[in-house]
Amino acid sequence: MPILFLSDSGLHGDLLFSLISESIPMEWERAEFGKQKHCLNYYEAVVVDCLSLTSKSAPSAEFIYIKNMIHPRVVLINFSTDLPSNLSRPLEERKFLFLCDNRSSQKDLLGKLEFTLQNTKNNSEANGKGRLLLTKREQEILTQLTTGDPNSIIASRLHLSEHTVKNHMYNIFRKIGVKNRLQASNWAKLHLQAERI
Repeated sequence: MPILFLSDSGLHGDLLFSLISESIPMEWERAEFGKQKHCLNYYEAVVVDCLSLTSKSAPSAEFIYIKNMIHPRVVLINFSTDLPSNLSRPLEERKFLFLCDNRSSQKDLLGKLEFTLQNTKNNSEANGKGRLLLTKREQEILTQLTTGDPNSIIASRLHLSEHTVKNHMYNIFRKIGVKNRLQASNWAKLHLQAERI
């Protein structure tokens, strides 16, 4: 299934779509805000260029369109770093993934987007189940793992023994299907972002 790239009708959207579709080897389609509203389920994922979402507190027509989208995998890119909470909160509640803000480099954007889309395509069912299977304590430890601190620091911070943290790490890795701390940290950044990170 193709991936839909949504943006406004300006030159910026055209250029960003060209960059992404030529750099990430997947099947892509492009549409402007307001189009493709009734066939979103045809797409594997929806990538939204949020340049038109300004830092103004009043919701724009684009924001209303995005907020009302119904799709299980919506990735938001190029959003303002000072997006007010009355605009970001409803999107976070819908479990939309805020991936890269408007200060991200092209290399960073392309790398994160490709990683996210490949993981979405390959592991969407497993990842969704994995998050549900993690206990609250495992989610806390996984969140701490994203800081890059060693087990001893995580144990001290959470008032646990280092051995207990190590056991939790083993269970976390098994449940979410990763092999090392870096993969677990990336998984956490993608799937626990709205809740904890």
